[in-house]
Amino acid sequence: MKIRLIEPISPSRHLWSKSYFVRLGLPMIGAALVEAGHDVRIFNPQLAPVDWADVYSSDLVGLSTTTSTAPEAYRIADDLRRRGIPVIIGGSHVTFMVDEALQHADYVARGEAGETIMVELAEALGGTRELSSVAGISYVAEDGTPVHAPLHERCPDLDLLPFPDLTLIDGWERIVNTPIMTSWGCPFDCTFCSVTAMFGKKYRFRSAESVMEEIRQKRPERIFFYDDNFAANRKRLKRLLRMMIDEGMQVRWGAQVRTDVVRDPELLELMQASGADFVALGLESVNQATLDHFEKSQTVADIEHAIKVLHDYGIRSHGMFVLGADHDTPDSVRETVRFALENKIDTVMLNILTPLPGTQQYRELEDEGRIIERDWAFYDAQHVVFRPRQMTPLHLLQETLKANRRFYATWRPVVAFHRWLWTAADQVVRKRAAWDRMLEYGWLWYYSRTWWTDAKNRAQRRRLRALSRQGPDPSAAQAGSARQAGAAARR
Repeated sequence: MKIRLIEPISPSRHLWSKSYFVRLGLPMIGAALVEAGHDVRIFNPQLAPVDWADVYSSDLVGLSTTTSTAPEAYRIADDLRRRGIPVIIGGSHVTFMVDEALQHADYVARGEAGETIMVELAEALGGTRELSSVAGISYVAEDGTPVHAPLHERCPDLDLLPFPDLTLIDGWERIVNTPIMTSWGCPFDCTFCSVTAMFGKKYRFRSAESVMEEIRQKRPERIFFYDDNFAANRKRLKRLLRMMIDEGMQVRWGAQVRTDVVRDPELLELMQASGADFVALGLESVNQATLDHFEKSQTVADIEHAIKVLHDYGIRSHGMFVLGADHDTPDSVRETVRFALENKIDTVMLNILTPLPGTQQYRELEDEGRIIERDWAFYDAQHVVFRPRQMTPLHLLQETLKANRRFYATWRPVVAFHRWLWTAADQVVRKRAAWDRMLEYGWLWYYSRTWWTDAKNRAQRRRLRALSRQGPDPSAAQAGSARQAGAAARR
């Protein structure tokens, strides 16, 4: 079959519109489909324009979604179905909003195992398998009733998964950081995160041998490990890093880790020796009450210590924060930037709290009647979609934009960029990488100053201004009562 896969982008301009970090779901699905003998091509508009003439001649089109890209995926799906082309939509958003997705697509892939679902669906459409035998899929039967097949069992051995084939993506040459995934799941279950709802509360790991084989095949100049916590199993990670060192594969790499990584000097030595020069830290907040509410299992002192130790090892830090929790005030948003500058965090991501479907946060805010925006395109962590407790929605948005401007108006990101460029001087791709990095920093600076010029952003500002006249969120007592009522209803 001629199968085309599309990763839609959000129609709303946001902070990471110019970032070239691709998701791995479609490249993994594409690899499985190619192995099964299908003609596959993947489109990601961030890297290259979609060849619609090619898409319109497909036998099947698959769309992957996050919450913020769901509206664009639905628009594409509606267009394709009008042309008689079967469409399947998968991803975290539609897993939890399946009935909504079925209004736009012929099939919905729920949960993980997308690569297996796609191969089996192709078999069903080709007449070699019964559709009813495809696990993890939803569709509307001929009598108009929705059918939700049982979910696939979670993959017990990640070594069985195909390596994602990035070369199937049009424009894949623009990818600077080769993405590699080595684990799924997370036991920490932060209230705002959808990872555990999608992949479970138990870590599952690929073997170090499997990861090394992928690195050997791809020979990347630079790697970004996509794990939600790359150092979750330190023994396994140490083995992987030793193998990279022993085989002379010390490439520059980055990953997401928790602050507790600095408690292990041996691990830090191996990270440094194997090429680690950048880590993204889920810091979330510099307000301890907020960290406790998020069930983050870390302290502000942990954050300060981690940044210092990482710098001692020459590893840049990218601090990821969430703004707008119930304990946050305008002052705490300003304090976040002050903290980042004083502790010399190299770059930051200031995210507005976004209640994603499938998370505890979403259920709580829905029960309390605090969700104020139903346009999923705004669920990108750069827009306000709920009523904060201690400030108005407009105030939260304004303070976040000011915070971005304050941080990126300093020389720190520029200095961090030049330090990175100097260490990358021996890489063949340094000119392209340097240009992309400069564009990214330039975009962050420009975006924080021109947010209001986007038509959709201006429309949301008008809506938030009207809501802000009503003041902050209703009293905690009212909210607590609503939460209890919602919980009782779910029981």
